Amino acid sequence: MKYPKILIVGQYCTTRSGGGIIITNLFKGWNKENIAIAAANIDNPNFEVCDKYYQLGTLEIKRRFPFNLNRWKKPIKSGIIHEKETSTTSPFYTNIQNSALKRIYLRLLHFTGLYHYKYKYKISKEFINWIKEYSPDFIYSQLASVQLIELVSDLRKTLKLPLAIHIMDDWPVTISEMGLFQSYWHKTIDKKFRRLLSDSKVLLSISEAMSKEYMTRYGYNFIPFHNPIDIKFWSLSSKTNYEFNDCFTILYAGRIGIGIQNCFFDIAEAIRCLILKGLKIEFHIQSTNFNPVLDGLIKFDFVKLNTSVPYTELPEIFSKYDLLLLPNDFESKSITYLRYSMPTKASEYMVSGSPILLYSSIETAVTLHALKYHWAYVVCEKNQGKLERAILELYEKKELRIKLANTAKDYAINHFDDIKIREKFKNSFV
Repeated sequence: MKYPKILIVGQYCTTRSGGGIIITNLFKGWNKENIAIAAANIDNPNFEVCDKYYQLGTLEIKRRFPFNLNRWKKPIKSGIIHEKETSTTSPFYTNIQNSALKRIYLRLLHFTGLYHYKYKYKISKEFINWIKEYSPDFIYSQLASVQLIELVSDLRKTLKLPLAIHIMDDWPVTISEMGLFQSYWHKTIDKKFRRLLSDSKVLLSISEAMSKEYMTRYGYNFIPFHNPIDIKFWSLSSKTNYEFNDCFTILYAGRIGIGIQNCFFDIAEAIRCLILKGLKIEFHIQSTNFNPVLDGLIKFDFVKLNTSVPYTELPEIFSKYDLLLLPNDFESKSITYLRYSMPTKASEYMVSGSPILLYSSIETAVTLHALKYHWAYVVCEKNQGKLERAILELYEKKELRIKLANTAKDYAINHFDDIKIREKFKNSFV
């Protein structure tokens, strides 16, 4: 089958974000000449899947008044990015300085509605020439902001190309935070988003639950595509030994942020209580970003922060732990944001051979999926006693850990095989 030429807008191939991992795995094996990516703030992109990158910078990102008066804002260079020019800095520490001031600033922007106003994208001459030289057949975008909605809409009209939209989280509902102009921005973004949906040829979601909800909400059929996995790559290090030595080790790997932050204190408190009862447990966190939550967690002496590692080392790391943690917050805003999402790492956890503990509301798609297919031990309410008992049971029962791990691995092999999923994904563009 012929591979169509795809222009990916807004997200780039990387192992440092869920969306980046998903497009990396979905487009892996695609004809490399038939993929080009345009995005802002490109840092350490994957050149194995795609080698045509255009960074959206000062020529395309136009800051509105009064934000254009900020002379301290470092300009972002527009244009083609080559492999030798990419950054080598670790993202884990990039936001530590002035993080408190930054949080206050962002809250102010959201409250006033200026967050959606502060800049817009413009299709520069350089950008459009780069696109026309590449001559794509399709535009693909994960969206997630009003600025991207407008840019993708403008590109579709200018290039007169079919469009594929892939939704990762239910951001259309949560994108407008509480503030002075929440109603205005919600209606404005919803209108622009619906118009773009009507102009799209291919609509994709992250889960079956999202597809079902979006059919009801928007009236369109969304094809679900979650994160596919290279079975051979992950199986090489799959866990086989379920004995643990002196200490029972628990790992969380991934981002800490919207929808995934307050839950860690519940888990830390449950572990603390078990340690006081004589159990030996360590809780390791391998975060892909800095978050102030980490400052509070490292006060517990049983919490260890792991350094960032290359994505290729994750299979071996995941398989070394006695338990993998998949948590979500229980606040209403967090549940709304993550309700229809499937974490990118879920399939990677499942195929690792290590058992999984899922701590997430019964209202989320990932919880309903785990309960239906039995690939994790589920605690689906904010209850420290139940969380403590869950960890204790997994600590004491080797047979339970083995059963959960084998069920999860079998499900991953049968449902997330990248070869099968990529073929289906490619066919969706026909």
